[in-house]
Amino acid sequence: MAQLNRGTQVEGITDGPILPVLLKLSWPIVFSNLLQTAYNVADTFWLGRLGDFAVAAISVSFPIIFLFVSLGAGLTIAGTALVAQYIGAERPERADYIASQTLGFVAALSLVLSILGYFLSARIVALLGPEPAVMLEATAYLRTWFIGIPFIFGFFVFQALVKGYGDTINPMKVMIAAVVLNIILDPFLIFGWGFFPALGVQGAAVATVVSRGLASVAGLALLFRGTLGLKVTPRHMIPDLATISRIVKIGVPAAAEQSMKAVGITIMTGIVVAFGTPTLAAFGVGNRISSVVFLPSLGLAQATTTMVGQNLGARREDRAERATYLSAGIAFGTLTLFGLFTFAFSRQIAAIFLPGEAEAIALASAYIRAVAFSYGFLGVLNVQNGAFRGAGRTITAMVFAVMSLLGFRVPLAYLLSRFTGLGVDGLWYAVAIGNFLGGSLSFWWFTLGRWKQRLVE
Repeated sequence: MAQLNRGTQVEGITDGPILPVLLKLSWPIVFSNLLQTAYNVADTFWLGRLGDFAVAAISVSFPIIFLFVSLGAGLTIAGTALVAQYIGAERPERADYIASQTLGFVAALSLVLSILGYFLSARIVALLGPEPAVMLEATAYLRTWFIGIPFIFGFFVFQALVKGYGDTINPMKVMIAAVVLNIILDPFLIFGWGFFPALGVQGAAVATVVSRGLASVAGLALLFRGTLGLKVTPRHMIPDLATISRIVKIGVPAAAEQSMKAVGITIMTGIVVAFGTPTLAAFGVGNRISSVVFLPSLGLAQATTTMVGQNLGARREDRAERATYLSAGIAFGTLTLFGLFTFAFSRQIAAIFLPGEAEAIALASAYIRAVAFSYGFLGVLNVQNGAFRGAGRTITAMVFAVMSLLGFRVPLAYLLSRFTGLGVDGLWYAVAIGNFLGGSLSFWWFTLGRWKQRLVE
């Protein structure tokens, strides 16, 4: 793993110019998310060489994986918010205790989800009704992924806790090593290069589990040693019902938000499946492209969570508010520019992932062009929700995220594709409208100022 250093907490979070701090916090997160997306793109790139059935298989698997990950990843948001506010309030011993409790609780949950997910994989995939070949590959992919879910959750906890402390550099370094290993392993395990077996779609899952496993071990070792500022101790991992209750109270809405988003994506996938494998493959590619485009807003959102959390802990509500407005403005401008680029080169981008699949390329290109001008609003939604999470207002963040997807996107996708002359295009327009409405409403609510509340004494 890359060399990691103590003392990488960003200074000036609660005082001084806001823009430099936001950029220092966000760029490693953006880069880390870009790396995470890179290995997803690498999976799609290599699997696309097997045929559209392989891309469709991971498209089916994605919302299911997202659903299970959400249950654990949402709880780590509570750790981020509480650690950030205790650091802002200058109570590092309480931040260490929260970190230990969060890790213990999420570790236990991950074991349960791993077992359940492994044995339910085939039944869950069957509910979506893909073609037999797609179902077989998706089930093999999911079962392998579920075996490694404790390691995947362990890395999520490491990232969340250290970011709450104000260190975004070291999680990035661990991510670099993990993604490089993942990208190297992908073709060897998918196609059977050298002495490796040809595992096809399942090989991509094996590569992910191995690389994330090593990253998790490295990150958690640093937390136990206290190398990065936070220190996890085994005796503090023994469940404290009062603290666990607090984590659950903050984390469950965040987990529900992510889970409901996964449910919405799953329902959306079910709607898309009815239009055939080329449309499903196009949907998967379009979503991959979108995940790359809005990476800057995800980085800014997580930086905003840390800024808001620590400033509320330090009783600097005005600074938390200014940081959020600045972050939202940057996200809107950046994602709008990226949207213009994807609009102009939509067909060329789609062709990279679907070589020789003319129908799927045309469909993916139409999807990219339809959503391009809504990216800025999606960026605003991400940043505003990051601010709400930093304040501990995870219910508010949940409402806006779920409203954007389940309240707008999914119903519109069904109605526009089934009951108008738009057909498949109705699916793509529904995504754009959901982004616009979600971003606009979350920004309006933030201006009311009802989110300004400390979690810590």
